[in-house]
Amino acid sequence: MLKINMDAETKKNLTVFSILFGIIFGLTVILISMTLISRNSWKKGLAFEVQHVLDSYQGGTYTVTKNLQLNSTFSTSAAVYSLMKKDEQKNRKYYGVIVRMPSILGPLPGVFIYGEGRGVSFAGYAIDNGKASVTVERQLSSNILNYWEEMIPKIIEKSHE
Repeated sequence: MLKINMDAETKKNLTVFSILFGIIFGLTVILISMTLISRNSWKKGLAFEVQHVLDSYQGGTYTVTKNLQLNSTFSTSAAVYSLMKKDEQKNRKYYGVIVRMPSILGPLPGVFIYGEGRGVSFAGYAIDNGKASVTVERQLSSNILNYWEEMIPKIIEKSHE
C-alpha cells in the first residue's frame, strides 16, 4: 500500500483545482445536453423557414416533409429536407436545401430546390433583408450561385450514404 504524505498547502491546492475542474466538467455537460435537447427544435425551425421561402417562390407548390441527415462536413452550414410537389408523380424526388451563403451583408441562408433530373434552382433567402434586399440581390454573384448549384447534388448524394 502506497502512503503519500501531503502538507496542508498541497491539500488546499488539490481541493481548489478539483472544484474548478468539477465546475468546468459540469458546465460542459450542461452545454452538450442543451445542444442535444434543442436539436429537434432547430430542425423544425429550419423546415418552417424553408417552407416559408418555397411558399413565396412558387405559391404552395412544394411541401416540406422530413429532414435528411447529412454525412459530410456540410452538416454545419447546410440542411436538406425532402419535398413533396403537388400534382406530381410520387416516384419523383425533390429536395429543399438551406445553405449559408456569403453576401455583402455577411452569411445569409439561401434556399435551393433540387429535383432529380431537373437540376437546381435558387428559391430565395430565408431571411427578410428589409431595405437591403435590393443590394443583396444585386451583389449576389453568379459565381456563388454556380458554386452552390454544383455542390447541392453532391450534398444530397452524401445524405443518401
